[in-house]
Amino acid sequence: MGKSIGELNHDNLSISPKYRVADWVNARDAKNWDEMINIFHDRIESRYLKPVRLIAADKEIGEFSGFSILALDCLIIETLSQFYSGSDETQGEHKKAFWTFFKSSDRFKGSFSKAKAFTFYSHYRCGILHQAQTKLKSVVRMDQEEMIKTVGAKVSDGLVVDRVIFHSALECEITDYKNRLQNGSKELRTYFISKMNFICGI
Repeated sequence: MGKSIGELNHDNLSISPKYRVADWVNARDAKNWDEMINIFHDRIESRYLKPVRLIAADKEIGEFSGFSILALDCLIIETLSQFYSGSDETQGEHKKAFWTFFKSSDRFKGSFSKAKAFTFYSHYRCGILHQAQTKLKSVVRMDQEEMIKTVGAKVSDGLVVDRVIFHSALECEITDYKNRLQNGSKELRTYFISKMNFICGI
């Protein structure tokens, strides 16, 4: 019989392939920002980025993996949003959290209006994760000239999302975030520590 959560050694719980809770606590208490950022990178890389690369590179399914990749990308957006705010879960209306993320990001704000952000949230995030399909006329494509464009007369009719351009922008957003942490934004660092503490259950 397996051990209950209460019987497990909490400090020894894995938070990424290379790191455990105790590693985070040691790095945090020592204010070792290189190590704290390494822990974040190892977690994001193993949970989201490497799976996307493996799926996309698979010769048999890669071409048809847009739903899986965008589902993971939506999880990345919610994860980053929580790191940016220092919260344990997405606060308020989730569609507004997506709009805040897009408009605040140098990688996305040029492609997303508020209407596009809300439609993306409804048609892709909710459609794929809750209904296993995109909604209305919205589709996932590759080899487009733009990250996102409208389909019908209204934005709410549907969007075309280039999943390669979209995911590449997310990878760049993660790199930008790590650089901002490294360069010492006090508020961002405080929120980062709060989120990591939530993840570690401390």
